[in-house]
Amino acid sequence: MSSKSGGKEKKALQRGYGMNELPKVGELGAFGLQHALLILFQTLPAPLLIAGGLGMGPVETSILIASALFVSGICTFVQSFGVGPLGAKIPMVMVGSFVFIAPALLIIPQAGFGGYMGACIVAAIICGIVFVLFSDWLKVIFPSFVSGAVLLVLGTGLIGNALANCAGGSGAATFGDPINLALAGVTFLITLVLSVFGKGFIQGAAPLIGMAAGFVVAIAMGMVDFTAVSEAAWFGLPQPLYWGISFPIDACLVMTLIAVCGVVEILGTTAATTTVADNRMATPGETKKTVLTQAVTSVFAGLFNAVPTISGSANIGLMDVTRVFTRYAVAVAGGFVLLMGLCPKFSAIFSVIPNPVFGGAVLMLFGSILVNGMKIIMDSEQTSRTQTILAVSLAVGIGFNSVAGALDQFPFWVSTMLCGVPGTAFVAVILNVILPGRNLKKQSVYAYEASLGKVEASAIAAEYGSIEAGEGTGSAQKAQAVPDATADEPPMNKS
Repeated sequence: MSSKSGGKEKKALQRGYGMNELPKVGELGAFGLQHALLILFQTLPAPLLIAGGLGMGPVETSILIASALFVSGICTFVQSFGVGPLGAKIPMVMVGSFVFIAPALLIIPQAGFGGYMGACIVAAIICGIVFVLFSDWLKVIFPSFVSGAVLLVLGTGLIGNALANCAGGSGAATFGDPINLALAGVTFLITLVLSVFGKGFIQGAAPLIGMAAGFVVAIAMGMVDFTAVSEAAWFGLPQPLYWGISFPIDACLVMTLIAVCGVVEILGTTAATTTVADNRMATPGETKKTVLTQAVTSVFAGLFNAVPTISGSANIGLMDVTRVFTRYAVAVAGGFVLLMGLCPKFSAIFSVIPNPVFGGAVLMLFGSILVNGMKIIMDSEQTSRTQTILAVSLAVGIGFNSVAGALDQFPFWVSTMLCGVPGTAFVAVILNVILPGRNLKKQSVYAYEASLGKVEASAIAAEYGSIEAGEGTGSAQKAQAVPDATADEPPMNKS
């Protein structure tokens, strides 16, 4: 393996492969397969939760899974390898965003799957334009504590979905059966043990390994029907716009607001990626290309029946542990995932995984999303103003999401805009703009990105064992060297 000179810190980071170094073919395939397995698990929750929430059968579920894998594979390759003006050429994976799951379950019953896809496409286009024109106002409109509140509510909702799956799936005849909960418990315990005691790739892939183990147990218990797998073809191209497309205005408004959350999230992941992989902050060119690629790939995802794309963070942790940072391994991983999406039989296998197995495998993952939201809120400056915004936005988002039917007498767009993630984001942004004491000072999007990346890189370093063990001078130390871009906010009187 190569190791270029240029400083002790740089040598420590490049003991494997640097971000732009090309390993030998055999090693490249092995590294790519590791990343592909992590991408696989980060891609599965969105189609499985949407299919389960809408009561789809194995065939339609397989279509959603194949579309998600196909989109994730292509978009990961484009982002890491670069194709024309697209792609930041950094080791970043692109997967389906969790933040669009709950809105899908609200919008699709009203506007149809085609209406949801159309709204996702419109939101991606608008967000790309907004970023180009108003990127320096992002921190004013969407400060870090708002991002934290959105993640907290997102995690809360996803945990509820995971627990429903643990019980057998909402509406299932065996819902709440102790056998379902026992199967989910076994899957969860395997995932937990591997997450705590596993190292490197085993730790990062713990949910996928736990789900595989739970699937084997379910087969032994006679809980799996392989009819859909046997009937599926070995090769097939995902059909674009399988459910058609339409552009309901109310759904487009809701999805546009939520898509802003995705822009803020990918800024933080971009900074964390370059911090871990190359010991530096992302360049302006990389940041622009990352967001542009996200917008374009989200439009592509909408055309192929998948939720908008976002950057996956689990692969950053894998790089931090293995010290293999080459973007070519991530590009190869994208190729592997693309091939998975072209095999309907492979997608059908995941469509027949029992709900309790899936719920047990993702329960801790969704809990970590909630915890990350709490951490972002705690790391932001707590003033009477921010606490008021957080209290009201969380009460609205969580409250209306908890009381089904409370807004049934209102138009669809009102009920959707005030429930869960959309409600929290909408109320927090509005209050942040209209309440006195706000900081109207524009901030370079790159400084804002640095503050977001500092939080994400620190969280990744804390989760994976290499930094805790004191190996090298990696991402945790570098992340703490990033200047806190929130320091220019004028302090408020504490409550």
